[in-house]
Order: sequence, then C-alpha cells, then structure tokens
Amino acid sequence: MKKIFKAVLAISVAVMFVSCEKDFELQRPNQSPWQSVSELELAVQAPYLYITERPWANAIGMMALSGFGESDIAMYLTGMSGDSYYYAYDQRMFSNLVLANAKELEGAFIYLYAMSTATNAALDLLDNSDNIDPFPGMTEADRAKVKEYKGELLFQRAVAYWYLVRKWAPPYNEANKDGRYFVMNRTYVNSADELKNGKLASVEEVYNAIVSDLKEAASLLPADYPADNGSARMRANKYAAKALLARVLFYMGAEANKTEIKALLDEVISQTNLYDLSEEPYAAHSKIGTGYGKETIWQICYDSSTERFDRNPGVFNYYAYNTNVYSPGDPKSSGYIAFAMSFDALTKIGWEDATLHETAEARADLRYQQLFRKCVDETTVYWQAAQTMPGKPDLIFLWKYFRAADPGAKAERRANRPLIRLADLVLMRAQIRLMTNDPNGAADDVNAVRLRAGLEPLDAVTEKDIEIERIKEMAGENADRINWLVGLHKDIPIGNRDAAKYQAIKYPYSEMYYQVPVQEQQTNSAYQQ
Repeated sequence: MKKIFKAVLAISVAVMFVSCEKDFELQRPNQSPWQSVSELELAVQAPYLYITERPWANAIGMMALSGFGESDIAMYLTGMSGDSYYYAYDQRMFSNLVLANAKELEGAFIYLYAMSTATNAALDLLDNSDNIDPFPGMTEADRAKVKEYKGELLFQRAVAYWYLVRKWAPPYNEANKDGRYFVMNRTYVNSADELKNGKLASVEEVYNAIVSDLKEAASLLPADYPADNGSARMRANKYAAKALLARVLFYMGAEANKTEIKALLDEVISQTNLYDLSEEPYAAHSKIGTGYGKETIWQICYDSSTERFDRNPGVFNYYAYNTNVYSPGDPKSSGYIAFAMSFDALTKIGWEDATLHETAEARADLRYQQLFRKCVDETTVYWQAAQTMPGKPDLIFLWKYFRAADPGAKAERRANRPLIRLADLVLMRAQIRLMTNDPNGAADDVNAVRLRAGLEPLDAVTEKDIEIERIKEMAGENADRINWLVGLHKDIPIGNRDAAKYQAIKYPYSEMYYQVPVQEQQTNSAYQQ
C-alpha cells in the first residue's frame, strides 16, 4: 500500500472535462492517492483535460494559431486588435517577445506544465522497478488495464513536452541541441522548494525523453479500443504513439531519421486496416462527440454542451465559434479573423492565378471546395478591404474548424479536432520514399491523397509536388507548415511580408523560440542562473 502514497496530486481548478462519452468525464479535480484501478482512470483523464484547458489558453489551438501565423502560407490582416499576440506571430518576434498576459501562449505554457505534472504523479505511482502491484488484490485484467493506463500517461507526457519544446526552445539540431531553455520534470514535484528551484533541460534531453516515452507508450498501448467505446479515437492507441513518434523524428531531421520514420509509417499506414481515405476531405473535421473520420488516428473530441472547446481557430478560420448556427451553404464569417491564406502560397499551389483570383484547378479540388472559403460577403471588412487592393484579389480563408453540423444547437462550435490524420502520414511517407529512392512509392502516396480530393493522379512526383499537396492538405493544422520545413532543413520563406523588413528564417533556426513567461522567469531560480 505504501506506493499509493508516493504521488499526491491536488489540482486547484474545479472544472468539468467532457470527452466523447459520459463515463469518460472528470466531474471534479483529480486527486490522489488513487485507491484502485477504477480510480486510476481519473489520473488518465486529467492530462486530456489540460491540453484543452480554457478556450483561449488551449494548447492545441495555440499551436495551430501561432504556427500558421508565423509561416509563409498565412497573410496577416491589418487592423486587428485585442489582448493577444496575433501581430507577433506575423512579425516573427519569437525570442524578442516578452510573454505577459498573452491569452494563448502564456496560458498554454501553464497548462502544458499542469499536464506533465498530472502524468508524472500517476507514473510515479506506476513505477514498477520493485515489481509490486500498485494496488492490493489486483487481477490479471487489472494489470492489463494498468498497463494501458501507463501507456496513455506516457503518450500524454510526450505530447506535453512536444508542444513545449516546439514553442519554448529552438528546433533540435547540432547547433541548438545543447541549449537550455525551460525546465523538464519527469518525476512528480510536490514541494514549493522544488518548484522554485528547477533545472533547465537541454534541447537534446527533452527530445530524447519524448522519443523514449513514445516508444514505451507504443509497447504498452492496445492496437485499438472496443467498438462500443466512444473514446476510441480520443484515447491514444499504439498507432497514435507510433504516428506521433514519426512526426517528432521528422521534425528532428527527416534525412537523419528516414529509416526509422519509414518503418513507423509503414506500420501505421499499411499494416492496419483501422484507417483509410475513403471519406471526403471534410469528414474528419465535421464530427462531434463519439464520431470520428475514417482517417482519424487521434483527436480531441467534445460533446454538444461543453464550454471547453478551442476558440483560437476563430482567428484564422472563416467560420467562427460564436456564429449562431452552422450553415454549409452560407457560413457566416468571423468578426475578428486575423489571417487569410497568403497570395504567395495560393499562387504556389495553383489555386490563384497571376491576377490573384481563384483558378479552375482550385475549384476542381475537393479540399478547396470543402475546407477553404473565398470571402464573398460584401458586408464584411475583409471583402471591402480586398476591393481597395490592386486588382481586387480573392481572399481565401481556412474553413476547417467549427464544422460539426447540429443546426439550432450551436454544437458546431464544439467540433472534434483531429490531431493526427492518415493523409498527414501518407504525405510524410511520400517524402521519405522519395528520399530513399522509391519514386514510384512516393507517387502512389501522393496520388492516394489527390484521388481523395477528386484530382487526376500524377505520373511521377517531385519534392515540390509533395510540398504543394502538403499545403493543400495540412494548412492551419498543428503548425504543420513550420514543422515540415524545419524537418527538411529548408528556409521558412517570408510569404507576403515586406521583403525590405523581413528575411527567410534559415537553418538552424536558432532564434525561433519564445521566452518562457515573465512570471516563471521571476519565480524559478533555474531561469536566473
């Protein structure tokens, strides 16, 4: 019984966590010691709570919003105001930005640490180095369930530090790997003294820890969950862990890790029949509650009543979370969109011509039809602004979020968020296949995504072809554009920014990170050394 008391966790905010099914809810703060396997379920729920904490401090929303705004495929719309850092993403202020009272960045930093703390508390309990059951009287079924829970907790801890390291440290490479930018804890910290006197981890240490957690998680997690389990795509399975590991390794360096990445992707894509591209592009983005798209590998999901949904995409998505009722034919535009797709990106992928108007190629692509939106509402400031630009160009916005149709109930605000999709992995494998002298395999993967979009297959593909399909498929998701270019050690272009003021961000991207929040710097001695 003594191991039960190793972890003492008291989470201070009383909030409801609503996921895909009613028996997967946290009605009150998660507290330990946990006395049984069934109570340990609460420990697994807590980290899922924190990654979706607060509508504007939401970590997944912060990553999508900031990553899109910093990239070359986004275009900042001037005149935006409010208590946020939208302008800083466009201006690529990074380490020059002082974080104080930022809704998305500072809030996400806090809750990502809460997420890692919650996982450490339970993982300390499950440390089985002395080969003792954590609870008395356990059955083999109990031990199997605890094994699954440990896998989920490891996956969640990896996710927390994967988000932290991408924003608060520069990318992993030889130039940056020894730098130390934030504190990493892999055991539960339960005293004020420990909290105030942390130890900074190197970039390499953080990435090694993420990779280690994901590998162990994949070895513990089930291949899938029962069909009657409504959380089947929210609760990470072994393929979610392997897919995320492939993504992390790609970001660390696609060339250096191509063999391992290829093996991981082959397993998830080709050796399981759990996922496919048989549905139209919008499907994965239009589910709510227990629903999930056939290509969805891991998602965050909501029911129709929760207030814990992510509002950040309202800043770069044509349809807003606070619009009254979802209308597929006539979505109402957000009143505070800060970013549209850049003209530079739209012409690069062939969706706008030299006059900056939509092309027949765009109209033929189901992704453009279903997941992007041309501004045609003459009452909006965006349409009116376009009329003052030379040639009155078409403004094209993302339209991926708040898509769950439930007319009259406003449930569309809470649409499930796919975080790992099959199309992402298929296009990643196309790149790896091209790098490993398999051009036919690369073409097969690209064409699988193109055919789903209603396009003709390509006879052969180049790296540029893959990049173009990637922009069309993944724009606005999980900071994908930045991640892709970093993984390939490519320049991050300026897009439509003023060439007299901005330069491309070049490898090794050593200044591409944010300072930890001011309050953290002032209270933790680790940042004062």
